[in-house]
Parts: sequence; structure tokens; C-alpha cells
Amino acid sequence: MAFRYQMTASGVANIARTEVDVPPPAAGQVQVRLRGSSLNFHDYVTLSGLIPWIEYPRVPLSDGAGEIVAVGAGVTGYRPGDRVVTLFYPLWHAGRPTAEGKRLILGETTDGCAQELLNLDVRSVARAPAHLDDAAAATLVCAGHTAWYALVEEFGIAAGDTVLVQGSGGVSLFALQFARALGATVVATSSSDAKLERLRELGAEHLINYAANPDWEQAVLEAAGPVDAVIDVGGEATLGKSTACAATDGCIAVIGVLSGFGAAPVSIFDVMQKNLTVKGITVGCGESLARMCDFVEMHGIEPVISHRLPVADMAGAAALMESGGHFGKIAFNVE
Repeated sequence: MAFRYQMTASGVANIARTEVDVPPPAAGQVQVRLRGSSLNFHDYVTLSGLIPWIEYPRVPLSDGAGEIVAVGAGVTGYRPGDRVVTLFYPLWHAGRPTAEGKRLILGETTDGCAQELLNLDVRSVARAPAHLDDAAAATLVCAGHTAWYALVEEFGIAAGDTVLVQGSGGVSLFALQFARALGATVVATSSSDAKLERLRELGAEHLINYAANPDWEQAVLEAAGPVDAVIDVGGEATLGKSTACAATDGCIAVIGVLSGFGAAPVSIFDVMQKNLTVKGITVGCGESLARMCDFVEMHGIEPVISHRLPVADMAGAAALMESGGHFGKIAFNVE
């Protein structure tokens, strides 16, 4: 028997711990004893019951890290005792995104990582960075991989480039850390001077308080000049400003919708005249996840974790995210 936390209906009040029999891994699968997870905005939306197509009961949480305890027939390259992280889209193993590759999402359209044992296709895991514990490694699965896929896999950011990150959420902080490790200059925005100081400590060279500077795109241009890449997490309220401060042949990753899903006022002239790439990013494939984990280990990158909670306290974690009382990731010990 193995434990799992599952939502029996929408809302965090409907999460219950139960015990289930877990079959051994099938051919081509590994069985992972999950020990770490984390909370993304996507998980918060799921836990809040705001995704209408979820079928209940459902085990939440997309991020997972732990130890392989069994392997199915035909599995090579992994053995019991290996530490791994899970793949956000467990069917997107390689190549460009497709509708089929993105059909399943851990914690949403298939059971996620708030459980003891999970069987996955061997192509749906990657080796965890050796220097990170399981809760820290799990934060890489969605937030870290999203930042990596945008900056490295899609945009090819390199030394000498300038990257703009918005706020102090998980994706933005990972983007800051990856950009600095790649030798890029980072511009960071926040409405909090205290958070801006912490962003400076992480390596951001130009700091813009967007509450004090409503026309913050002009402040970015004055401080750093046009930027080569933008990690846009605001969406509706920020995308127009992101295009305004982007450099010619620049790239904008549309990653979040914190200000809403509606239409964004974007200058078509800016997009056309500056040959901008405006690209939606939703995490990445299994091969990309492995490359990111290798990079994190090579550079000794430490995820910024604000809080560590037992996975039983998903309600408390959701309330913490809703209040904005965190800096970086909210991590879970799966127990």
C-alpha cells in the first residue's frame, strides 16, 4: 500500500489522504518513490478548482522528485536508487511541442506528484542534480524548466545579451539565475524595493520599481537599453510594455497571465519594425529537462525557496501564494 493525497472535488477543502495499491512498473516504465514537490501558479489554479475539465478524484501537483525503486522490462540507463525529477508533460519526450505531446499534465489531466509512488515512462524522468535535495530538485520541473526552455532552447541567450525578468516568482528567479550563469546581463522589475534588493543579491544589475515607475518600459530603456529577451509573466498588462523595451530581433516569452487572460495592447509597429519574436512558452520536453538538470548541476545553481511545507498542507501553501507572502518557490516534502 502507498499513500496519496487526492482531490475528491474542486477546492483545497476536498483533499484527502488515502492508501492505494500501486502495481509494479510496466515495460518501459520506472517506479519513483516521490519525496519532493512544489507549488506553481498552475497548481494553485488547479487546487482552487478553477480548471473546469479536471476529472475527480485527482492527485494534484505537477512537480516531483525522488528515488527510483523499481524498473520495468526493457529499461536501460536507470536503476533502483537513482534520483530523478518528473516531466511536466509526461508524453512530450523530445522535439517540438504537439497537441498529443501536451495532452497529459501531471496533477491536472493525469494524477500528479502528491503521492508516494508513481509509475512513469522512463522517458518522462531526468536525473536530478546531485547537489539538490528532493524538494529543491522538484522546483525545477515546471518553473525552472519553463525559464530554461525559453532562454536556452528557444532563444539561445548567450554572454553579452540582456534579459528582462518581471517580479520575483519562480520562473523569473530561475530565468535570472540561468541568464547570469550564461553571462547575460539581467534587468529585474518588482513593486517592492525590498524584493528588488534581493534580486540584486541574486545578480540582477538593473532594478526597476514598476509601482514607482508606471512607464517602467522607459525606465528599462534608460537603465539598460533595449533588451534581447523578456520573460513576460504579467500578460495582459505587461506584454505591450515588453515589446516596447525589446531590442531589434529580440524575443519575448509569454509565460504568465498574472494580470489577466484578456487582450493586451501591443504595438504591431514594434513587433514588425523590430522583427520581434513573441512566443508562448509552456515548459518543455524530456530531453530539454535533462539538459537543464545537467546545467544546474554543472553551475551549482540553488533554487530560491521561500517556504518548505509538508505536502499535507497544500491548503496553507495555496493561501500563502494567494497572499503573495513568498519570494521564490514554495516547496513540499512528500510524506
